[in-house]
Amino acid sequence: MPSYSNPDLIASEVRDLLQRRLGRVVPKARVVLTRVRPGVLAFVRAGENVIYLNEIPYRSFSGDVSQYLFVVILHEYLHLVGVADEREVRRITLDVIEETFGEDSTAYRLAQNLADPRDIYLRESWKQFGRPNTYM
Repeated sequence: MPSYSNPDLIASEVRDLLQRRLGRVVPKARVVLTRVRPGVLAFVRAGENVIYLNEIPYRSFSGDVSQYLFVVILHEYLHLVGVADEREVRRITLDVIEETFGEDSTAYRLAQNLADPRDIYLRESWKQFGRPNTYM
Protein backbone atom coordinates (compact mmCIF):
# COMPACT_ATOMS: atom_id res chain seq x y z
CA MET A 1 0.00 0.00 0.00
CA PRO A 2 1.45 3.34 -0.98
CA SER A 3 2.11 5.96 1.68
CA TYR A 4 3.29 8.81 -0.49
CA SER A 5 1.56 11.52 -2.48
CA ASN A 6 3.59 11.69 -5.69
CA PRO A 7 1.17 11.01 -8.57
CA ASP A 8 3.90 9.56 -10.82
CA LEU A 9 4.99 7.08 -8.14
CA ILE A 10 1.38 6.01 -7.60
CA ALA A 11 0.92 5.64 -11.38
CA SER A 12 3.99 3.39 -11.50
CA GLU A 13 2.60 1.23 -8.69
CA VAL A 14 -0.82 1.03 -10.38
CA ARG A 15 0.85 0.05 -13.65
CA ASP A 16 2.79 -2.75 -11.93
CA LEU A 17 -0.40 -3.99 -10.25
CA LEU A 18 -2.30 -4.03 -13.55
CA GLN A 19 0.52 -5.86 -15.32
CA ARG A 20 0.42 -8.59 -12.67
CA ARG A 21 -3.38 -8.85 -12.79
CA LEU A 22 -3.71 -8.71 -16.57
CA GLY A 23 -0.63 -10.78 -17.36
CA ARG A 24 0.45 -8.41 -20.11
CA VAL A 25 2.52 -5.30 -20.62
CA VAL A 26 0.74 -2.10 -19.62
CA PRO A 27 2.05 1.12 -21.18
CA LYS A 28 3.67 3.68 -18.94
CA ALA A 29 1.52 6.77 -18.34
CA ARG A 30 2.42 10.24 -17.17
CA VAL A 31 0.28 12.14 -14.69
CA VAL A 32 -0.28 15.81 -15.50
CA LEU A 33 -2.00 18.23 -13.14
CA THR A 34 -4.67 20.35 -14.77
CA ARG A 35 -7.69 22.41 -13.80
CA VAL A 36 -11.09 21.44 -15.18
CA ARG A 37 -14.68 21.85 -14.11
CA PRO A 38 -15.77 20.67 -10.66
CA GLY A 39 -16.90 17.05 -10.45
CA VAL A 40 -14.14 15.73 -12.71
CA LEU A 41 -11.39 14.03 -10.72
CA ALA A 42 -9.28 13.03 -13.72
CA PHE A 43 -9.57 12.06 -17.37
CA VAL A 44 -7.65 10.55 -20.27
CA ARG A 45 -7.67 11.36 -23.97
CA ALA A 46 -7.79 8.75 -26.71
CA GLY A 47 -4.40 7.99 -28.20
CA GLU A 48 -2.42 9.48 -25.29
CA ASN A 49 -0.72 7.81 -22.34
CA VAL A 50 -1.41 10.76 -20.07
CA ILE A 51 -3.67 10.88 -17.04
CA TYR A 52 -4.92 14.41 -16.50
CA LEU A 53 -5.46 14.83 -12.76
CA ASN A 54 -7.76 17.69 -11.71
CA GLU A 55 -5.66 19.75 -9.33
CA ILE A 56 -8.59 21.29 -7.43
CA PRO A 57 -10.08 18.15 -5.81
CA TYR A 58 -6.60 16.62 -5.47
CA ARG A 59 -5.24 19.59 -3.51
CA SER A 60 -8.39 19.90 -1.39
CA PHE A 61 -8.68 16.21 -0.43
CA SER A 62 -8.41 15.98 3.35
CA GLY A 63 -7.93 12.22 3.80
CA ASP A 64 -5.07 9.91 2.85
CA VAL A 65 -3.86 11.52 -0.37
CA SER A 66 -1.97 8.41 -1.50
CA GLN A 67 -5.16 6.34 -1.36
CA TYR A 68 -7.10 9.08 -3.18
CA LEU A 69 -4.47 9.10 -5.92
CA PHE A 70 -4.43 5.30 -6.14
CA VAL A 71 -8.21 5.16 -6.73
CA VAL A 72 -8.28 7.97 -9.28
CA ILE A 73 -5.19 6.83 -11.18
CA LEU A 74 -6.33 3.18 -11.20
CA HIS A 75 -9.68 4.26 -12.63
CA GLU A 76 -8.04 6.22 -15.44
CA TYR A 77 -5.41 3.54 -16.09
CA LEU A 78 -8.21 1.04 -16.70
CA HIS A 79 -9.50 3.36 -19.43
CA LEU A 80 -5.98 3.55 -20.88
CA VAL A 81 -5.71 -0.24 -21.14
CA GLY A 82 -8.98 -0.40 -23.06
CA VAL A 83 -11.89 -0.68 -20.63
CA ALA A 84 -14.24 1.94 -22.03
CA ASP A 85 -17.45 1.27 -20.09
CA GLU A 86 -17.56 3.63 -17.10
CA ARG A 87 -19.64 1.33 -14.93
CA GLU A 88 -17.29 -1.60 -15.58
CA VAL A 89 -14.24 0.55 -14.76
CA ARG A 90 -15.84 1.61 -11.47
CA ARG A 91 -16.70 -2.00 -10.61
CA ILE A 92 -13.19 -3.24 -11.37
CA THR A 93 -11.73 -0.33 -9.40
CA LEU A 94 -13.85 -1.29 -6.40
CA ASP A 95 -12.74 -4.94 -6.63
CA VAL A 96 -9.04 -4.04 -6.90
CA ILE A 97 -9.23 -1.48 -4.11
CA GLU A 98 -10.98 -3.95 -1.80
CA GLU A 99 -8.22 -6.53 -2.41
CA THR A 100 -5.42 -3.98 -2.08
CA PHE A 101 -6.57 -1.80 0.83
CA GLY A 102 -9.51 -3.60 2.45
CA GLU A 103 -13.07 -2.49 3.16
CA ASP A 104 -12.13 -0.22 6.07
CA SER A 105 -9.85 2.02 4.02
CA THR A 106 -10.29 5.54 2.71
CA ALA A 107 -9.61 4.17 -0.77
CA TYR A 108 -12.47 1.68 -0.53
CA ARG A 109 -14.92 4.33 0.66
CA LEU A 110 -13.90 6.61 -2.18
CA ALA A 111 -14.20 3.81 -4.77
CA GLN A 112 -17.58 2.88 -3.30
CA ASN A 113 -18.79 6.49 -3.57
CA LEU A 114 -17.80 6.51 -7.24
CA ALA A 115 -19.41 3.14 -8.05
CA ASP A 116 -22.87 2.64 -9.46
CA PRO A 117 -25.40 2.07 -6.62
CA ARG A 118 -26.66 -1.07 -8.40
CA ASP A 119 -23.20 -2.60 -8.20
CA ILE A 120 -22.97 -1.77 -4.50
CA TYR A 121 -26.34 -3.46 -3.97
CA LEU A 122 -25.19 -6.57 -5.89
CA ARG A 123 -21.93 -6.77 -3.92
CA GLU A 124 -23.82 -6.60 -0.63
CA SER A 125 -26.26 -9.31 -1.73
CA TRP A 126 -23.33 -11.54 -2.75
CA LYS A 127 -21.96 -11.31 0.78
CA GLN A 128 -25.24 -12.65 2.11
CA PHE A 129 -26.21 -15.16 -0.59
CA GLY A 130 -22.99 -15.83 -2.55
CA ARG A 131 -22.27 -14.93 -6.14
CA PRO A 132 -24.92 -16.09 -8.59
CA ASN A 133 -24.16 -18.60 -11.31
CA THR A 134 -24.08 -16.74 -14.60
CA TYR A 135 -23.68 -18.12 -18.07
CA MET A 136 -22.93 -16.31 -21.30
